[in-house]
Amino acid sequence: MKTIDWESLTFVNNYVFQEVLKNKELCKYLIERILHIQIKDIRYLIAERHINSARISSKSIRLDVYVENQEGTVLDIEMQVTGDNSTVYFDKDEATVIKGLPLRTRYYQSLISMDMLKQGMKYRELRKSYVIFICTFDPFGKGLPMYHFTYRCKEDNTLEMGDLTENIFLNDKAADKAEDMELADFLCYVNSGKAGSEFTQAIDAETKRVTNDEDWRERYVTWEMDLKIIQEDAEKKGRLAGNKEGRIDTAKALKKQGKLSDSEIAEVTALPLREVAAL
Repeated sequence: MKTIDWESLTFVNNYVFQEVLKNKELCKYLIERILHIQIKDIRYLIAERHINSARISSKSIRLDVYVENQEGTVLDIEMQVTGDNSTVYFDKDEATVIKGLPLRTRYYQSLISMDMLKQGMKYRELRKSYVIFICTFDPFGKGLPMYHFTYRCKEDNTLEMGDLTENIFLNDKAADKAEDMELADFLCYVNSGKAGSEFTQAIDAETKRVTNDEDWRERYVTWEMDLKIIQEDAEKKGRLAGNKEGRIDTAKALKKQGKLSDSEIAEVTALPLREVAAL
C-alpha cells in the first residue's frame, strides 16, 4: 500500500472537507456567507450520507455534507475537484466533469426531495433545498465567483416557478470578483490554501487538527482502500461489459470483502441491485 503524504492533504480533499465541516460553527458560518442569511442552528443529516431512490435499480448518491437549519431548509454542500486530486469521482477530466455537473445537480435535488417526502406526506410539505458545489474550476466559463440558479419563466424572467429548489456553484478561480469579502477570502483559500481572514484561519487550523488526528488517519486509510476497490472494479466493469457471469463473480468477491454496500457493488458491476442483494 502506498505511503500517504499527510502534509499534502488539504481542505479540498473530499474526506478532509467532510470532516472539517463537521465543526458546526464553521459549517454554519460558511452557509451564512454563501446565502447571506443568519442561521441560529443546523442539524447534520449524516455526513457523507447515501441516499437511495425508491426504485432499487436506480443510482444511489453519496453526499459530502448534508444539513438542515432550524427552519427545515435542507442543504447539500459538495467539494468538486478535478484532475489527479479528484478523489471521489472517476471523471478527472475537467470538461467531462463540467458537462455532467448540472445533471448531477438535477439528480441530487430529485433524491433529496424523495428523502424529504415520506410516505403519506403531501407535496406541499416539501421544504426548501439547496445543492451547493464548491468548484476548483469555473463550471460555466463566465468568470463569475458564484452561479446561482432557480427555475424561472422564459417568457417573464421575473417570475419564479416556486419549487423551493436552488442550485449554487462557487468558482474559486474568480475569488477576486466576489463582493462579499469573507466569501472572497474563502474562495481564495480553496484555490491557494492561504488563509487570510479569521474564518479561513479557523478552517485551516481545523484542517491541520483533522489531518494530524490518528483515529481520522486510520479511517482515511480505509476510505482510500475502498476507493481503490471501487476504481479498480469500475475499470473491470468496462472490460466485463456484456459478460454477466464475470460481473456476478466480481460482485460476489466484493460482497465477501464486506467493504462496499450492495448499491455500490451494483454500480461498479452494472448489475441490478436486486441481483446483488440476492447473492
